[in-house]
Amino acid sequence: MSRDNFLKQWAPRTALISALLLPAGCTGTSASPEGRGGGDGGQIDPLAAAPAQFSCDTAAVPAELPLPRLSRTQLQGTLQFAIELAAPTEAAAIWNEVSATFAQYPADSVTPAPGDLRGGYARTDQGIQQTQIDAMYTTGVAIGQQLTSTDARMAAMLGACATDSSTTNDRTCLESFIGTWGSRVLRYALSQADVTFYADIAGDTPVDKAAVADVIAALLNAPQTLYRVEHGTDDAAAAVSPLSAYELASRLSLEYWQVPPDDALWAAAADGSLLNDATYEAQLERLVKSPSSQSSLDEFVTQWLRLDELPRLDALNADPKFKAFAGAQLPTSTARDAFIADVLASARATVGGGQSVSDFLNDKHAYATDDYLAGIYQVPTWTGSGEAPLFGSSERVGLLTRAALLATGTVTTRPIHKGYLVRNALLCQQMGAPPASANTQPPTSTASMTTRESVTERTAGGVCGGCHTNIINPPGFITENFDALGRERTEEQVFDATGALLTSLPVDTLSVPQVQSGDSREMSDAAELTRAIDDSRLFHSCLARQYFRFSQSRIEAPAQDGCLLEALESKARSGASFADVLKTPAQFTTFKARRF
Repeated sequence: MSRDNFLKQWAPRTALISALLLPAGCTGTSASPEGRGGGDGGQIDPLAAAPAQFSCDTAAVPAELPLPRLSRTQLQGTLQFAIELAAPTEAAAIWNEVSATFAQYPADSVTPAPGDLRGGYARTDQGIQQTQIDAMYTTGVAIGQQLTSTDARMAAMLGACATDSSTTNDRTCLESFIGTWGSRVLRYALSQADVTFYADIAGDTPVDKAAVADVIAALLNAPQTLYRVEHGTDDAAAAVSPLSAYELASRLSLEYWQVPPDDALWAAAADGSLLNDATYEAQLERLVKSPSSQSSLDEFVTQWLRLDELPRLDALNADPKFKAFAGAQLPTSTARDAFIADVLASARATVGGGQSVSDFLNDKHAYATDDYLAGIYQVPTWTGSGEAPLFGSSERVGLLTRAALLATGTVTTRPIHKGYLVRNALLCQQMGAPPASANTQPPTSTASMTTRESVTERTAGGVCGGCHTNIINPPGFITENFDALGRERTEEQVFDATGALLTSLPVDTLSVPQVQSGDSREMSDAAELTRAIDDSRLFHSCLARQYFRFSQSRIEAPAQDGCLLEALESKARSGASFADVLKTPAQFTTFKARRF
């Protein structure tokens, strides 16, 4: 099939999809619902948990994406699933051949929520670009050509009828393939009319290699492949309709595994048992606890904690000043990945071990499978299985002291960055945008001033002081007893451009972080700050908000989405397992129905 004919055939559907998806046309913390917890003028007890942030109005109508586009990660998972299903023994080789073509598919844009200066989730990018359409077309064509490139691959997909001398069985052979493989890729049971529609693409030569390749390309570019198309089970006049078993299976699998349903989930959809509460809960539990859920969990944690912002740690290895600073621990080319993997492994261990959100915040295990990170943590290198060793220092108390949240790839720390991460990512507290005239160059240490002192001098007073002095800087100062590689220290060494040591200055970590309004307690280490964050329960409420954004692929509207937000928050604050928090959206009524 020529590209022009292909696009002509699909133009009406593409136009409909685009029409549905394309849109029509510092003074302290924000006063929005994402403002500082307990912002009541300091009348709350700072030692007690902050009030719950969300409430449920059962009469509220939550918003819903009209026709959700699969994220790039979900689309890649779908394509790899399709190849594996068609050619299981050659799937890796085929993906290797087409991966460069799929690489032309643009990355989803990670954009902050309104009022946030950083962060965001790739799933919230629901835009449609011509580059996506072109890349998916060429990828579908490439996969079709690869799957039909040899008689062996044809036979593996269609059976002996694809290569025998008879032509009388060709149409039946092709329709059988479409009905089985096509249904799994499109994530619903194709009707005979659907099968006929796709089989007709092959024309009069049903099992000719080029004809089958065209059919495969068409199926991979179908709206049901690229979008989450749902019709529900009630008549068209219903405002809300329960999802069909296949639609429910698709939602579950894309949410937790980022691929189409596997054999077990597909079977539960096919026999209708997935609509039974007990079967549904069993499948949900299986999906969340499976290693296959790591892709989704990793993506959530990476974007929530902005781990992708961590720069290459070995970029300055040739710089004399950086070499002198790093000393015997000059970063390796794998250091950055190891730092990020350490945080992700902590999240996986928490979820897999049935532990709580608080346990993730306080996890003191060092998941250092890399010798370099093990040296930073002063622990034996972890094998990747069994219980990981505990941190080698009592100063490392959990998430706030993991190297990925401390390292900068330079010789100096970034207290402002660390403070904003705590405020915005962990507590969901907003700050006003910096003035246009703000100096964006990170403050650095000098022969007479530590990095902290340089930050204080740069940000004190004027329009900057309101946010920085009392809000942004204090949480960042508390972990200044760790250097820019995440190593523990008591003094900050200052080097000149040639690498000569100029001076060593004592590090000051004393600060008043005010996790909650009215909390004037001084704190001097990460243990105190972690305890205050944990006790406030603002971390738990924030995680509820953050996971809502990830799981729902959109920004929350608390008035309309309060019921799900309240359910997530209540579960997180209750001490329930992190896994149970992740399951909450799928247990909610809106997950099992579609609003039209």
